[in-house]
Amino acid sequence: MNKQIRYRYILAITLGIVSITLFTNSDMYVAAFDPVPFNKIPSAIINSEDDKNEFTADYSLDFGDETQIRHDDDAKLASNMKLDKDDDSLSVEVKCDSNDICDDSLSPRDVTVYLVDRGTKDGQIARNSIPLLELEKNDCGSSQSIENCAHFDFDIPDDILTKKYKIVVDMVFDEAEWVFINPLRITN
Repeated sequence: MNKQIRYRYILAITLGIVSITLFTNSDMYVAAFDPVPFNKIPSAIINSEDDKNEFTADYSLDFGDETQIRHDDDAKLASNMKLDKDDDSLSVEVKCDSNDICDDSLSPRDVTVYLVDRGTKDGQIARNSIPLLELEKNDCGSSQSIENCAHFDFDIPDDILTKKYKIVVDMVFDEAEWVFINPLRITN
């Protein structure tokens, strides 16, 4: 087993992910790993002066030798989320339960909060093929827990149009990515 496959195998075992498929082509082994199951991904929370908006991941991606993308058709939304562009108390955090991977076994490289046009399809957002307005990005290195890395403040630009958007919390790991998408109305 080569070094990369051995590392991914150890990571998969650590996370309790058992589904591993090895494909052979001559003397080369290619591993296909399933993305982290949605029941092991914490919820994202957008805090504002008036509300706490909790929603779950829409997409879980694994960037193994073959990229695997899973979509959760039953992702929980924070219905009627509104954020005032003048609110200076906006922040993001994650909410972990006993099933979630929130310890140091999986540390994100970075967590980004951004806005996209409401008409953008969620699949395009998950594939990062869209124009976006980055609100804040936290570069975590590789030593912070998910809870620490995904807990930071952000602001909405003063000159933004007050209209409907989608807010996205994007958590990127070395070999995976979690994408949380929720409809949002920016108000003044």
